[in-house]
Amino acid sequence: MSTRGATSSPWASVALPLLLLVVLALATAIVGLQAGSRAGAQDLEAQALQVERQLLCPRCTNVRLDHCELAICEDMRLEIRERLGAGHTSDDILLFFSSRFGDRVLADLPRSGFNLVLFGWVGGSIVFVLVAGSATLWRLRRTASLEVVRADSGALDAAEERWLDEQLQGSQGGGRG
Repeated sequence: MSTRGATSSPWASVALPLLLLVVLALATAIVGLQAGSRAGAQDLEAQALQVERQLLCPRCTNVRLDHCELAICEDMRLEIRERLGAGHTSDDILLFFSSRFGDRVLADLPRSGFNLVLFGWVGGSIVFVLVAGSATLWRLRRTASLEVVRADSGALDAAEERWLDEQLQGSQGGGRG
């Protein structure tokens, strides 16, 4: 009989667990890389969606890029993803589209230049309406309170006194007859 199968080398008992350990490590690394690439893709998609919400369609009026279905908006969304994939920041992408289409594609107006005048005009108008409305209400309440004080004083002016005297004399003269 052959004793070849009965005797095993010392490496055989170590090789099988070592081989299983290497295979398990490789499988874990591959799964980890796939999960990392999925997480990276989801992160890239989240960044792209955030940039899309900050831009408006250049053809539509006040329609955000993430809601518009025009072909130009599809192209802009692809451009955003390409630029994010190339490592550009969201500010760089906003600046690119702003220089290409003008500030009208920005969902938030930049607070500089002529826009500051517009913000000041709106703020000043609000303050003016508040001051004018408060002054009007104050005058109306003051006038109403003065009229109440006059009515409560019980004093009649000359025209009222004459009218009252005429009424009293008319009723006394009419009752005798």
